[in-house]
Amino acid sequence: MTVSDSTRPHVLIVSDDTGLATFLTEGLVVAGFWTSTIASALQALEVFRLRTFDLIIVDAALQGLGAIEFLTRLRSRQRATGETLSDRPAIVIAESSREMTEAEAVDVGAVGIVYAPFEIDELALALFATVRAWRDAHPEADWADELAQRS
Repeated sequence: MTVSDSTRPHVLIVSDDTGLATFLTEGLVVAGFWTSTIASALQALEVFRLRTFDLIIVDAALQGLGAIEFLTRLRSRQRATGETLSDRPAIVIAESSREMTEAEAVDVGAVGIVYAPFEIDELALALFATVRAWRDAHPEADWADELAQRS
């Protein structure tokens, strides 16, 4: 299954920076995504126990638990099931490589990193390509909102 005109991937934005979260939410909705925003890594991990998303955007400057620990826990195998909370693609947004390098992001389970400043249109194209690549590798997987409707 590929991204079509009738399919809107659902993106979870994990950021406690209201300016960044608003910029991403407003821009990505216009670009053709559904978005949800959670300001706490711990809350986001709890949400993944109930549902999934098609793509995850994580702010490298996330306070509290932090982006690296969030991604590590998201990708860690759960004792009870042996599965991760999510295998969906994650992208990190960072100010610079001083905040987080691409290697660090990939090491903890992200597919890549985007450094500011960036244009929302360029980001949206990269996100659609990421979703397409993941879906091509997982053709049996349902879209996140299809799964949520069945639950």
